[in-house]
Amino acid sequence: MANDFLGKLAKQANQQLGDNESPFKQKKEVTRPVQVREGTYKMIKDIAYKEAKIVDVIDSMLKYAINSGEFDEDNK
Repeated sequence: MANDFLGKLAKQANQQLGDNESPFKQKKEVTRPVQVREGTYKMIKDIAYKEAKIVDVIDSMLKYAINSGEFDEDNK
C-alpha cells in the first residue's frame, strides 16, 4: 500500500516538474580533447594549480592567441 502512495506521489511530482529546468541554471559548455606537447602541458598545469582549472587556462591562452592577430587571414 505504501508503494502505491509513493508511486502516485512520484508520478505527480514528475508531472508538475516536467523536464523544465531553472532558467538561472548555467549550462555546461562541451569540451574537446586537445593535443599539447608534454613541456607545454607541465607549464599549463603549474599555472592552473595556482590560478584556475586547466580548461580555463587553456581557453584563456587560446583566446589571447586568436585575438593577437597572429592567425588572421592577412598574415598568411
